[in-house]
Amino acid sequence: MNRPLLIAHRGDTINFPENTLEAFRSAFDLGADGIEFDVHLADDGRVIVVHNYVYDKNKNYPTLEEVLQMFALKGRLEIEIKSFNPVCIEKVAELIHKYDPPDFELTSSILPLLPIIKEYFPLAKTGMIFRSNLLESWMTPEVICMFLDGYMKLTKSNVLHLDFEKYTPFLVLKLHEKHYVLHTHLKTADANIFKQVKELVLDQCSFDDIALVKVARE
Repeated sequence: MNRPLLIAHRGDTINFPENTLEAFRSAFDLGADGIEFDVHLADDGRVIVVHNYVYDKNKNYPTLEEVLQMFALKGRLEIEIKSFNPVCIEKVAELIHKYDPPDFELTSSILPLLPIIKEYFPLAKTGMIFRSNLLESWMTPEVICMFLDGYMKLTKSNVLHLDFEKYTPFLVLKLHEKHYVLHTHLKTADANIFKQVKELVLDQCSFDDIALVKVARE
């Protein structure tokens, strides 16, 4: 594949409500390589799919089990864990082992969760969602690389999620030498930006606008 893996952020949110089974189905039908979605541990012990940290507990959200039942064999499943409760990871592991999706990644911006995720999934793709404001203006390219590599090692991650603007050819080269998978996120289906993503040789890309799938084919 001469382009990054295309992962629909919360599904096809242009045509359907985000993080719904309909949005996920449409994303795959329209040609996305995968879907991204967020999970929390509900009070009743189910792993539910919802984005916000504070959500309406009276609403009927899809469950991770429903997503796995329908889409486990469709493509990449990028599962962002947003629960601060490590029991959520245990529940996710039970469902992953039950449905055995061939291509999945577990991510989190809650960095202390990542080593725990690695305990349950020692061989899986594990994504660190890195806050770019931690990279300060005084940092040289070498320091930035050292900083990111250090965070990846401490969190036991192998996939770096970083804002597109922070990637440089130097950084991509050095991080690829360390065998990290490099991920970014695009908010628009801008053909020029996507061309830059390809030229940087980034490995995967989540996106908000399903039209990016068409852009990628052109």
